Amino acid sequence: ALELATKMTRWSPVAVRLAKDAIRVAFEKPLADGLNYERDRFLDAFESDDGREGVLAFVEKRKPQFKGR
Repeated sequence: ALELATKMTRWSPVAVRLAKDAIRVAFEKPLADGLNYERDRFLDAFESDDGREGVLAFVEKRKPQFKGR
């Protein structure tokens, strides 16, 4: 658990927040609704400032500098 928590500190706060929200919704909604919600949150994460930073960092072969936006 500590190893996973340590890894999560390097992840985008936006992506972590949206993933936690999608997991919560998955337990509350029918499967199709949950999958649609997950897809929408993925797009939100990808289109965020952190999402753009992640892609740019990958292309530039460097560690991303996430700001939580």
